[in-house]
Amino acid sequence: MPSLARTGLVALVAAAKLALAQDDVSSSQFWHERYHGLLSMAAYNSDPTTACAQTFDQAALESSFPGSTAAPWTYVQGFGPTVSGGEGFVAVIPEMDKVVMVFKGMFGWESTFNQSTVDVGQLFYIGDSCQNCTAHAAATQAYIEAKEITNDWELVKYYVNTTGAQWSITGHGFGGMVAQVASLDLGWRGLSHWTHNHGAARVFNPAAATLMNSLYGGEAGQRVIANDDPVPTYIPESDDYTFALQGFHILGNGTSNATYGYDFTVCNDPSDEACHGTASGPIDDHLSYYTPIGQCGKPYYGTNDTVAEAYLATASSAFYATATSTFTTPSSTPVTSTTSEVPSSSSAAAEVSATVSAGAVAADAAASGATTSNTANDANGASAVGVAGSLVALVGAASAFLA
Repeated sequence: MPSLARTGLVALVAAAKLALAQDDVSSSQFWHERYHGLLSMAAYNSDPTTACAQTFDQAALESSFPGSTAAPWTYVQGFGPTVSGGEGFVAVIPEMDKVVMVFKGMFGWESTFNQSTVDVGQLFYIGDSCQNCTAHAAATQAYIEAKEITNDWELVKYYVNTTGAQWSITGHGFGGMVAQVASLDLGWRGLSHWTHNHGAARVFNPAAATLMNSLYGGEAGQRVIANDDPVPTYIPESDDYTFALQGFHILGNGTSNATYGYDFTVCNDPSDEACHGTASGPIDDHLSYYTPIGQCGKPYYGTNDTVAEAYLATASSAFYATATSTFTTPSSTPVTSTTSEVPSSSSAAAEVSATVSAGAVAADAAASGATTSNTANDANGASAVGVAGSLVALVGAASAFLA
């Protein structure tokens, strides 16, 4: 098919999916999105398993799947932080029928705004369906680093294949931006089918956003804004960046609506300002999506100033203590392919590395943060399938990369 014709077809499919999206959402869909929001907040906790036990418990599982013998929650692995802020965890949650990949955000990333972009159409070997598709360079680099240290999400693939659950992706803030890049890569390859991001700035130019919309139509892909969160108003690197996915604006404090806890507005048109955030809004609105940052459930409203202030105070030192670089020079030139699988992530990492300057990465890392890794859970997740040794080794110190 000629490239222009195929590009036009992708745009047509994207428009059709958004047009068919519901103007409202069902009760079950609201709670499905809320669960993704809780997980994105739990990424800031050093022990997400304990934090989420109050929400993803046996009673909740049995209410959805009576007689299920599955564990309500299985922590698979934590990953990162990488130099560029690729960090998060993976969990199997039978109640959601999902294997969820959660990207943690970091503070201070916006201080590295510049005009650099990455051609993700070429980077992810998408071909004619994504010509001139660009994305936020730092978010793309962070994703590629995380992709490499997890051996292209080897454990996620294992649990999706063995449980039959669907692959879902979520994240908050900068983590929500990384989650969108991940969703483009993994959705194009036919691996992930759901994506939800919370309090994220714009990531894609119109061409890339069009492809994103074609992959996740309506409730399968949502970007969420809480109250007057100012972060979604940012345009990080390119003044033509636009929103992708169905907008979902939640309003209230968890007690505002007897059915849902929040009132909400759905935006199927990316130009709808009701789902753009508020430039002058308080940053506190960025720190609470259904639950305060660092928590994972009840109470699912308000703010957690103690957690937020402590995190902000220790962010930089914690990041420098644990951040690692995984870049390696490709041994050969990768062969361009338009199949559903992507060649070596090492090659992709090298390409992104050339795009973003070391100075920008250094500034980003200095303002970013990480909580203590959950070592015991990581070991349990890896040993469950006996592939701990297959994960790509973490090589090099942050200082060596930033030198």
